[in-house]
Amino acid sequence: MRKYEDLKRIHENVMPPRAHYIPYDTLEKALRGEREDSAYYRLLNGEWDFRYFARDLDCPAEITDWEKVQVPSCWQTTGYERPYYTNVNYPYPVDPPYVPDDNPLGVYRKRIAVTDGEAGRENYLVFEGVAPCLELFVNGAYVGYSTVSHSTSEFRVDLKAGENEILVKVYKWCVSSYLEDQDFFRNNGIFRDVYLLSRPKGHVFDLNIGFDAKGVYYDGTYQVFDAQGKETDLKNPVLWNAEQPYLYTVVVEQAGEFIPVRVGLRDQSVSEKGELLINGVSVKLKGVNHHDTHERNGYVLTLEEMRKELLVMKELNINAIRTSHYPPQPAFIALCDELGFYVVDEADIETHGFGNRTPEWGYDADTIWPTRNAEWEEAFVDRAARLYERDKNNTCVVMFSLGNESNCGDNFAAMSRYIKDREGQREGMGRLVHYENAYCNRAGEKDPDFVDVVSRMYWTPDKMAQYHAQTGDKRPMFLCEYSHAMGNGPGDLADYWEVMERNSYMIGGCIWEWADHVAPDENGNLGYGGDFGEETHDGNFCCDGLVFSDRSLKAGSLEAKAVYQPMAAFWEEGLLTVENKNDFRNLDEYDFFWEVTADGEVSASGSLNLEAPGHGKVTVPLALAVPESSYGSYLRISMREKDGREAAFSQIELSGAKAPEAGRGSAKITEQGEYALIEGKDFTYRFNLHYGQLETMNDYLKSPVRLTVWKAPTDNERNVKNQWYDENYNKVHTKVYEYKIEGNKITLKASLAPVSRSPFFRYEASYTFFEDGRVDVEIDGNFDQKRTFLPRLGFEFRTAQKDFTYFGHGPCEAYADMRHGSWMGMFESSAEKEYVPYKKPQEHGSHYNTKYLRLGAYSFVSGQGFSANVSEYATEELASKAHDYELVKDEFTNVRIDYKVSGIGSASCGPQLMDRYRMNDGKVHFAFSIVAEK
Repeated sequence: MRKYEDLKRIHENVMPPRAHYIPYDTLEKALRGEREDSAYYRLLNGEWDFRYFARDLDCPAEITDWEKVQVPSCWQTTGYERPYYTNVNYPYPVDPPYVPDDNPLGVYRKRIAVTDGEAGRENYLVFEGVAPCLELFVNGAYVGYSTVSHSTSEFRVDLKAGENEILVKVYKWCVSSYLEDQDFFRNNGIFRDVYLLSRPKGHVFDLNIGFDAKGVYYDGTYQVFDAQGKETDLKNPVLWNAEQPYLYTVVVEQAGEFIPVRVGLRDQSVSEKGELLINGVSVKLKGVNHHDTHERNGYVLTLEEMRKELLVMKELNINAIRTSHYPPQPAFIALCDELGFYVVDEADIETHGFGNRTPEWGYDADTIWPTRNAEWEEAFVDRAARLYERDKNNTCVVMFSLGNESNCGDNFAAMSRYIKDREGQREGMGRLVHYENAYCNRAGEKDPDFVDVVSRMYWTPDKMAQYHAQTGDKRPMFLCEYSHAMGNGPGDLADYWEVMERNSYMIGGCIWEWADHVAPDENGNLGYGGDFGEETHDGNFCCDGLVFSDRSLKAGSLEAKAVYQPMAAFWEEGLLTVENKNDFRNLDEYDFFWEVTADGEVSASGSLNLEAPGHGKVTVPLALAVPESSYGSYLRISMREKDGREAAFSQIELSGAKAPEAGRGSAKITEQGEYALIEGKDFTYRFNLHYGQLETMNDYLKSPVRLTVWKAPTDNERNVKNQWYDENYNKVHTKVYEYKIEGNKITLKASLAPVSRSPFFRYEASYTFFEDGRVDVEIDGNFDQKRTFLPRLGFEFRTAQKDFTYFGHGPCEAYADMRHGSWMGMFESSAEKEYVPYKKPQEHGSHYNTKYLRLGAYSFVSGQGFSANVSEYATEELASKAHDYELVKDEFTNVRIDYKVSGIGSASCGPQLMDRYRMNDGKVHFAFSIVAEK
């Protein structure tokens, strides 16, 4: 057994875990909180000497030929190894405690100059994150060893005046790697800050700051300063919550050090109804799971990048974060305190891959699972301690989570005991203990008592309610992962929250997940699993973010913003009611605007001054004249922050679309063999009677108008698409049984059937032609509901036109179950603008409930509404290519006029698409008109 395979060798000569802080040499510096100003702190980030060895046994006793690398960084993003993505599977055999014989090694070296004053102090080297383990040497002497990638390792070191050499050996794998099987790219190296603390003798080591809504509790002398830097006695404290994150600064002075701890005052409890109460107010966690991921730098995120993405979360009305599946940087937690988020702070544990050690996957009761093996208990409790002690003073933390997807056993119970014991030693309010897999091997029973929250992944609200009813469990219920946001999605958020808002014990959940994980290949293209020669991988399952890898938004982002928004509005008979869905902020902190539109044109508008406390409502008179319209009249209420950003909106339909006026005059239809020639004023069309499709409309069509069902499957259809391919829905044939021509109308009876399969849709279609070039299309059919629901059903064709105008859900793409971030209006766009760069190409760009689409010389109009899709790419191109950068644009524009497109859902890792969003209609009636524009 090699030293890093020894389960008992977790740490050597590592300081006990403690609260994170930076000591300062003056009170003024402590209150400013700029760590670089401290005389006791020196950041060691920057250029280090580096050597990489493919096998640790190849490392010589003395390295003479050094290269250079930036710290923090990951080997895999600096050219020393190819990226490696795997979700559940370990990237090596499951044979604990052993790791592969060939274990790569990275050796880092930095020389620093130390003053006489520093050399005379007590010196500590602090590593905030090294994956997965490190050995430290100073001036050639061994100092210590530490594991736990995403937690702080602190070493007491002896330094001499003058030059000192710091040498760090980082191994690619160690026994602790078995505890770090998270769903991400597997990176290595010193990936977080490294710094030196040079401290006076007799300094404080740990700080245990208790707090609640009444004040601060510390066993020692301290001062408290308000947000303006003025000392305060906290007689009338301002309370902290995620909407109003007010922080005080507690300063502890000892041995010439001033240690600031920023603290928000708040209470936390659970009501008899299972509500999560913050300062006595019932709060729902509108959350997201967050990994540390950068599209080119791996695990490395700068302070500016973290702040930027947290501000994007605030704009999306996210109020909670689960730190999946490890503690983030201390700076991230501090930003959550400052900006206002409720944090589920998670330990660095996931052992999911033990379930795949044999082909029969599952959370079985075997003691090979580390949590079920007493030999691993010390390692588990150590990770609980390093999580808890570092972040115990942070106000934002509402739950400490024991880890992720690691089965359940005594070692998790031991972690919970440690946290609960330590929380019990602090005066003030206490946090909850969370672990989703607590249910494992307990079929039909309540979750064990060592967790304070009943947590699940990807359960439907119905399953949550069923558990609550059957067990009588009074604990809060929380979806630590739900609404998988992979690719085009998520599509079921609104349905989840309709139920969550009705049930007090359902305290919310965290969308999986925040951002796509990608890595650059040798050509600079951003890739995913399988692009880097991995022995085992999970493809693009890492591209599952609510935002893209660069944190830019997609329609799913705006869907979350709309579902999580803090306002709802209702109008009836001249009265407007606005509901404040904030927990703490008053409506008077916002500006409100309203406007009435008819066919997209504003007919009336104004502003409102509203006042209502959190969870309150206000009703005000708002008399409106409903304007005449063809496609619809709407009232839109906009709730804006004082800086002008829209925080929420509600759109209320005042009048719907009218059926198009009846066509005038009749075109002449002449049958010529298999064709019907249609003639009128300034036009000639041709209809193929044999195939039952319109083939030419002057020079407009570049392909026939065909009735089709296929689309490029989305990531959330990664499972059902196998059924679609089995149905051969991508190889559908049209059969025309009969046709007839009566006056200006062609009617036909036909069916759609895949190759080798029987017909699934039988229909009658009529095409009525008018002298001005208008065509009324009507279809009535029956879908065989014994078959798998359809990807979509509608007409498609190609044209040379690129730019278009539409009245429907926009401006972003919108689907039946993912439309809440869009609104009904008149929008201008183009085929190019409609493209959405999902890393794996897929269906995109549809606009739900479109009433009017003008594309060049023709418009498509329907009082019934349709889903419009205008794209530069053919469906076959999107379905066949693996990466966005491989796509080839079509020569022409691809257009779809769809009766119905199956919804988006989140079934890539969640429940199947709800029935009401499936194209599973037994009876189909669809009517629209093609209008020649003058």
